[in-house]
Formats: sequence, C-alpha cells, structure tokens
Amino acid sequence: MERKTVLVALVLAMFILVIDTTIMNVSISALIEDFDTNVATVQAAITLYALVMASFMITGGKIGDITGRKKAFRIGLVIYGTGSLLTSVSPTMTLLVLGWSILEGFGATLVMPAIQTLVTSNYSGRDRALAYGILGGIVAGAIALGPIIGGWLTTEYTWRLAFAGEVVIVVIVLLLSRYILDAPLKTEEKPKLDIAGSVLSALGMGFIVFGILLAGTYGWWKARQPYSIGGIEISPFGLSPTPVFILAGIVILLCFALWERHLITRGKMPLIRLDVLRDRGVSSGILVQLVQTLVIGGFLFSMALFFQIALGLNAMQTGFLYLPLSIPLLIASLAASRLSARVAPKRIIQVGLVVLIAGLLLAIATINVEVKGLGLLTGFALIGIGAGVVASQIMNLVLSRVVPERTSETAALMSASQNLGMSIGTAIMGSLVIGGLIVGATTLIDDSTAIPEDLKPAVISSVEENARFLSDEELTAILRDAPPELSQEILRINETARIHGIKISLSGLVIFAVFGIIASIFLPPEVLRPLQTEQKKADSLEKSEHI
Repeated sequence: MERKTVLVALVLAMFILVIDTTIMNVSISALIEDFDTNVATVQAAITLYALVMASFMITGGKIGDITGRKKAFRIGLVIYGTGSLLTSVSPTMTLLVLGWSILEGFGATLVMPAIQTLVTSNYSGRDRALAYGILGGIVAGAIALGPIIGGWLTTEYTWRLAFAGEVVIVVIVLLLSRYILDAPLKTEEKPKLDIAGSVLSALGMGFIVFGILLAGTYGWWKARQPYSIGGIEISPFGLSPTPVFILAGIVILLCFALWERHLITRGKMPLIRLDVLRDRGVSSGILVQLVQTLVIGGFLFSMALFFQIALGLNAMQTGFLYLPLSIPLLIASLAASRLSARVAPKRIIQVGLVVLIAGLLLAIATINVEVKGLGLLTGFALIGIGAGVVASQIMNLVLSRVVPERTSETAALMSASQNLGMSIGTAIMGSLVIGGLIVGATTLIDDSTAIPEDLKPAVISSVEENARFLSDEELTAILRDAPPELSQEILRINETARIHGIKISLSGLVIFAVFGIIASIFLPPEVLRPLQTEQKKADSLEKSEHI
C-alpha cells in the first residue's frame, strides 16, 4: 500500500510540474486581456518559466545530493506552491512572472531531479521500469489534459483557479511524502555546491535562449531595429542581438566545462561530472529528450496562436481542439511503456519520431484559415502518438545506463534538456512565426493591386520593423483611420500571412525532429530487461571502482 502511495505522490508532483505550460498556452488570449499586454510578453513569461528550470536544473540536482533528495523534494514543493499561490492572485503581469516564471521555476528545479532519483530508492527491477513508464505516461498525460483543463477553467471561470488547484495538490503531495524512502548519496566525499559552476551553467543556457527569444523582434542575423540596454544602443556591425547572445552563451558554457574539469583535476567536487556525456547512449538520449520536448512545446505554442489569435477561438475551444492530439498521446505513452521488455527502446523511439514527423507534415499540408476536414485532425493524432511513444521510453533508457550514484546528476541533465527544449521551442516558434509572417506579408503587399505603389515601401518597412502576430480585432483598431478599401486589403494580407507564419514554424519543427532521428542512431540497441538492467548498473559500478 505504501509503495502505491509513494507512486501517487511522485505522479501528482510530476503532473503539476508539466501541466503548467500547457495551461498557459491555451490562456494566452485571457492573459492578454486581463493584464492589457501582448503576445510577446506572454511568450516571454512562458519562455522564462522553462528557462529558469533549464538553467538551474543541474544545480537543483546537486542541492538534492547535499540536503538529501526527499528534503529537496519537499523544499521544492513549498517554493513551487508559494509561486502557484502568488500566480493565482497576481494583479499584474510582473507579479505573475515572479510567481509563475521564477518561484515555480525554481521550485521545479528541486522537485524534478528528486522525483527521478526517488524512484530508484523506492522501486527495483520490474517495478522500477513500470514506475518510470507511468511517469512518462503522466508527462504525456499532463501535456494532453493541460489544454482541456486550462481551457475549461479559463472559459467557464478563470485561469487563476488552475494555479489555486495546484496549491491544493502540493499540500496533498507534502502529506503523502512521509511514505517516501530517501535516496542517500553513496559516496565517501561529502557533496558541496559549486557556486561558480552553477552561475556559469545558468548564464550560458540563459544567454542562448534569450538570444533566440529576441530573434522574433530583431531578426536572426541583421538587426531589423536597434537593440538597446539602459538607453545604450547595442548593434555591433548592424547585427541582431540574437547571434551575439547565442555566441556569448556558447562561450560561457565552454568556460563552464573547463571550470568543471579544473575542479576535478584539483580533486574538488564539480557541479556535475561531464564525463557521463562520453557515454553515447546517455548523450544521444539527452539530445532526443531535448528534441521531443522542443517539438511538443513549440507545436503547442504555435497552435495556440493559430487557434486563439488567427481563428479567434476561446481557451475552452482551443483545449477541445487539442483532443485529437491529447487522447492518442496519452494512450500511446501508456501502451508503449509495456513494450520495452520485448522491443528495443531505440526502435520504439525511432518509430515514434517518424510518426511525429508524418503528423507535422500532414498538419502543414492541411492547416488553413479555418479548421475543417480530417487532414489536420489526423496530423494532430499522429503527433500525439509519436510524442507519447518517445516520452514513454527515453528516461528509463538513459537512467538504465548509469550507476546509482550518478542517477541524480544524470536525471538533472535529462530534466534540464526537457525544460531547455520547452523554452527553446517556445522561443524559436515565436521568432519563426514572425519571420514567416514578414515574408508572407511582404510578398502579398508587393503583389497587391489595392495598395498604391507609392505606399508599398512604407507599408513593407512598417511590417519589417513592427511585425506582430495580431488578431483581426487588434489590426482593425490600428487601421481605424485608414480608407475602408485599404483596411480590408491589409486585413486579408494579415490573415494569409499569419497562416504562412504558422506553416513556417511547423516546418522548423520537422527539421528538429529529423535531428532527433539522427541522434537516436547512437542510442543503445538492446532490449531493456529488468534483471539485465540491474546487472549492467552493478557492472558499471564495479568498473568505476577499479578506475
């Protein structure tokens, strides 16, 4: 009974961590209205939430090593619950960002790695494989149910109730956590927090994602408009800030790797031993995890823009339109978790990625200014099946490769890649949507016979410098003083250009999914049998003791 209670606690904790972003994605229009803001600001909040988790997940895993995983789990829940409470009552966008993006994000960095590690201390053999499979299914289920729950609450009541509900779940999990067995770190050296490494890793990943986020406004290479900090214009050689921040982030991460190596050579404890990445099964698994969450996070964000801004649907309608994706995703993740004892997880994951790509291509081919026909809905179903299949396998496959004392940091790397993928997916989709919108609108303006030739350069320049994903109502308000014929033509161009932008963003996801298939080539090919997995870990431990 206690073992089931432990699983319920871990499952509920994982559920609320994952469901957050999907709730926000279907509540974009409501947030814009409640806080009198715009899509870019909401996108920034969504990206910051995932970015905080991605940046500090490794640090959170190390704190779990220092304080104990069960204690870190509880502390993280308290921080997360406080953030949820603040979010549910936030009167301004600033407080929402503080509660949701920052406090909940930091709380999650303690909870998520602890969940993965606590599974190993409470379950073994087939039970452990089943527990990981259920957690993978819950991740998929949260993604599946989030849009529906968020859409229903937002439309019928308020999005704030979703976060108030999370507070209740946090309290329940804290009460159940007394049954969880801790996962003590079996090492002679007392773990310490590498503060310099924590700062470098967070800054490196933060700069990269921030740079991608800016691409939607300033462009990927050449600056569409000057970028300034504190009133000081920063546009070296006319470059967009995007490549500057990305390059800076890469340099900082290289410094992080050198610093960690320096600590190891001096006999000190690093934030993370990067030699775990030398195992191609682990490193390729982390990349596949990143790709899978990037594709799903980016797809949910793009479709939220399509449904709510382009089609003008409310949050509840958006949630129900996700059903063709949500239900197959949940079923596939639960069904596929039982296959790994008979079929190599590598093959299952590769099949899932191929199905995911097929769904994206079908969605691109059928998406239009209205939702109709089976094509788009079938595409949604294929995307759900593919994502569910991958989610059911990847965590257990990677953690089966490492010895017990490396489980925590490997789980932290996996969780970091999951949230980095979500934040990068949201940021890239925002920039690709705007980029596609600009290209589509520019072409349509050039070809238009309703817009006077002498006005076209000014209109194109305005689009390039101030491009935003606007609803018909927002654009109509902007054009209230323009001649009716010109207003109608610009509205038509905007409607078509929005669809072009969405299709461009989905095409980008196809490319990332192809990279996922390439990365999956290096996954371990064997079938995961529970006894075999335990023996592998024992052999790895014995080998590490001889080194």
